[in-house]
Amino acid sequence: MPKIRLHNDNEQILAVWVEPIGEDFWMRPKEQFTISTDATADADPDEAPFEVVLHAKGVSVFQSTGHEAVVRDQSGTEVACGHQRPLEVLRAWTESAEAAVQRTAGSSPTVREMTREHAEFMRRELTRAEATMQAQERRSSP
Repeated sequence: MPKIRLHNDNEQILAVWVEPIGEDFWMRPKEQFTISTDATADADPDEAPFEVVLHAKGVSVFQSTGHEAVVRDQSGTEVACGHQRPLEVLRAWTESAEAAVQRTAGSSPTVREMTREHAEFMRRELTRAEATMQAQERRSSP
C-alpha cells in the first residue's frame, strides 16, 4: 500500500487537498498526516504513487496508483474530509453554496435539488461547528 507522509512545519494551518475528488484536510502547525492508497493490480510499478503540488491555497496530493485515499493523523487515526476545517472557511463556503441556490433558479430540477441539498449540508456543518466552538469557549472560560 503506497503511502506519503506530510509535515506542517509552518506557523499557520495548512490545507491539504486529496485529488482527484478534492477532499480537504487541514493540518495545524507541527502536525503530520499520512496518506495511503490502494494500489491497483494494473498500476505501473515505475509510476510514482503520488504527485504533490504546492500552491497558494495549500498542498494538493494527487494519487496516481489507487482508487481511494485514506488520510491519518499522527496518532494513526483516520480523519474525514473537512478535518479541522477553519470556521471562517466553512462560513465562506456555506455562503457560497447558499448563493449558488439562488443562481440555479433557471436550471433543471435535478441541478436545483442537488444545489439545495449541498447548501443545506453546508449549513448543518456550519451550525455544528459553531456549536462545538461555543462549547469549547464555555469550557475554557473561568
